Amino acid sequence: MPEHKAGWNRVSIGVRSIVTAIVIAPSLAGCGSTKMTSTPRTGTEQLLLTNAWDTALRKIDFSPLTGVPVYLDTQYVTAIDQGWVVSSLRQALLSQGVMLRAKPEQAQWVVEARVGAYGTDSYNFLIGIPQTSVPTTVTGVPAGTIPEIPFIKKSHQEGVAKLALFAYDRATGQLVWKSGSSTATSNAKEVYVGGVGPIQSGTIRGGTEFVGVKIPAGSDPNATDENQLPTKNSPSLDPMTIPVSPADRDAFVP
Repeated sequence: MPEHKAGWNRVSIGVRSIVTAIVIAPSLAGCGSTKMTSTPRTGTEQLLLTNAWDTALRKIDFSPLTGVPVYLDTQYVTAIDQGWVVSSLRQALLSQGVMLRAKPEQAQWVVEARVGAYGTDSYNFLIGIPQTSVPTTVTGVPAGTIPEIPFIKKSHQEGVAKLALFAYDRATGQLVWKSGSSTATSNAKEVYVGGVGPIQSGTIRGGTEFVGVKIPAGSDPNATDENQLPTKNSPSLDPMTIPVSPADRDAFVP
């Protein structure tokens, strides 16, 4: 067979194969599905609350309790993320050298913690035409709803946490240390411009995102780290400490 005829035959076979596949494909059975679920609480809400709590906790200076056998009393700590809140308190104490005890009778001091605020706030801002319901009383205009037409739309969510701790001597009941109130916030923002968005930012995101894509941003040399641990002489901490001598620690027997 001549070479050019063989080539045309190969092309013809290829075309017939493609046409056959197109014809047969609709008759083939096939299916695919993705199961989508959602939790009762959004991840954004949980991050707002736990991030605000972590920031407030980092402001507490536990160094006056270093080396003291301490029992952490959390009976007045009530928060929806109870496990995270209590565990982070324990970690903060241990990381600064505090000696935690499992039972009050094993401790020299009792540290009592309390939560003053643990929740979220939000607000929305709209430049445009809000969603409007058309009543049936307008002659010639059918009843219904005119959808929202935003030019600029912004939503802002904020997590707020406030905590305080104090310590007292278990034997005498004397107040020996207090942290003062520590308050912190976290936030999440979404912006739509001309219906395009969301442009997401906020302290829980670590940057700005557009439909899930990170937007590079230059660093601000004047920006401060809100997670930086302040000194124990900071007025916002309102510290009160009675120094503990090595003899006091050595004399204590759990």
